[in-house]
Amino acid sequence: MQKNKTHKMESVMTESHVIQPDKNEKPHRRTWDQEIAGLFHSREPNTDFSSPDASIMSEEGPRLYRIWDVSQKTIKLMENRLIATPRSSNEPEQLIRVLPNANLDPKMQPIFMAPNDTHSISCIKSGSHPQLQLVEQKIVELYKKKENLLSFSFYSKTDGSLETCSFESAEFPGWFLSTSREPNKPVGLSQQGGTENTLFYFERKEEIGFITHGHHL
Repeated sequence: MQKNKTHKMESVMTESHVIQPDKNEKPHRRTWDQEIAGLFHSREPNTDFSSPDASIMSEEGPRLYRIWDVSQKTIKLMENRLIATPRSSNEPEQLIRVLPNANLDPKMQPIFMAPNDTHSISCIKSGSHPQLQLVEQKIVELYKKKENLLSFSFYSKTDGSLETCSFESAEFPGWFLSTSREPNKPVGLSQQGGTENTLFYFERKEEIGFITHGHHL
């Protein structure tokens, strides 16, 4: 009888050893669609951030992301222009602020984007092609408005691979946020399939000051 108990204990120990996770296994990285899924649940925008019982998404401040293209150039704000510069560990990070546009189809994952607290990214028609423009408009104020605001909106999705995403202008369908293959060039809008980069990597960041229900975003 004692022998059977010992055999059972060894069996359990063996099974337990088999199902233990690999310590060297890398954590699963979420796609862009998974990352921002929480922003889109068919809810109406909460225009009163001070209300603790608001039924909308609990975003009291923008989510912050470091965004860089597939050529390892990061988007930075320089002299009131968005420039794609080679990534450098010696320079401070440029964080892009993101909030949802709840007035457009949530299935398209429409978002507002801003390089700082006072200016937001918009799309305008300039000549024969649409262009990017920074407008003195707080992203939080855009989020609170009950308007489509197509010129400030981008349809975002996982694109190219599970690790990359794209940002399509809602005002100009078929035109995407893009960077030149050359370094230190302005960020613009381009159609996919050309020479410009339209795919981006992303990494969510935290910053003191943006708080949701007592928790940092």
